[in-house]
Amino acid sequence: MTPFLIANEDLQPLLDEVSRFSNVEIRAATSRPETPTTVEELIRLSHAALELGILPSDGPESDYALWAQPEDTNAIAFSIGALRQIASVNAGIALAWHRNALAHFLARSVGFQLSPEQQAPLALTTIPTGHYGLARGALIRWLNNAANHEDLALLADWLDRHTRKTTFAAPPQWQSVIWLEWQNSHINWTLINRNDVTASSCRPQHGVDELSTWQITAAPNAGTALKATSQQVSTMLILDTLGLLAIATGINEHGKALAQAYASQRHQGGHPIHQHPAIQTMLATMEQAQYEAMGTLSVLTKPVSQLSLKHLMMARFQLHPKLCLAADLVMQLHGGIGYMQDCGPEKLLRDQNMLRLQSGGIREIPLSTHAWGKI
Repeated sequence: MTPFLIANEDLQPLLDEVSRFSNVEIRAATSRPETPTTVEELIRLSHAALELGILPSDGPESDYALWAQPEDTNAIAFSIGALRQIASVNAGIALAWHRNALAHFLARSVGFQLSPEQQAPLALTTIPTGHYGLARGALIRWLNNAANHEDLALLADWLDRHTRKTTFAAPPQWQSVIWLEWQNSHINWTLINRNDVTASSCRPQHGVDELSTWQITAAPNAGTALKATSQQVSTMLILDTLGLLAIATGINEHGKALAQAYASQRHQGGHPIHQHPAIQTMLATMEQAQYEAMGTLSVLTKPVSQLSLKHLMMARFQLHPKLCLAADLVMQLHGGIGYMQDCGPEKLLRDQNMLRLQSGGIREIPLSTHAWGKI
């Protein structure tokens, strides 16, 4: 039997260190929910995460950097647990670090050679999808070698990086991106530098205020391209979905803690409001969402080769609406101040809603899961 790269007895101490870093370093830089983290603070925190081994480095691979060893059960457990803990303090930073680590994993597994500039913290990111959604059922049929002519035409449009604008969220200091691109009737991975694309910054989006939103297009034949296999694309989508579920669970953990603290402090009629049945029902709904999310993540903590993209998509389709409802209840429980930007619940709801839109969002995931049943 192959030994775990992270020993069982080392896993919890590593997660404890991430928890300490999140609750001390990240919390100090993100203490005001109405004020997004500055670029300087994000760079400082990212360098600190690199030194701790949370982010992948350009040296020998760390056993426990995010997504560094996706075939090791304890390494997967570390990545899920670390992203959840980071997101319980700040979801935008967690999403930036998740996509940076996923891009480094793709570079290693596909065979891209990264320059020193591309290896700097947050210089590299990835865009898991095309210019919209998940190409409905066409991508699922392509992954299962069942794509027809209509599917190929849709994929060609979905992965058109030259005439279509691709919208994505990334930290302001991104320098390179790895994405899928349709070239010569097949799908390629392309590593492309920022100076080889036309990039425009968009107005701030609904949530994850720490990240900027960009629209980019690429010139034909720009960047370095390598042919993509269905297994590589499936693995990328599995890890991205795992990361998004972990971050969404962390947001709910944060909201649940805020709601419980407020309900025990706020009095009405001479009693703390957590004694009222309506408030207890709200708190129970948040707890139930957390229970289901943690249970799902526990089941999904296994080597990536043993995970099914179909099951991951179904899990996200089932869980994310419940987590968004829980975030809405956190804001409602706080009453009028819950809608104020400096209170906290308002940002958590926006972050959770924004996360639900990532990588397929509300419409494309149901269409993709439906396509599995037709293969």
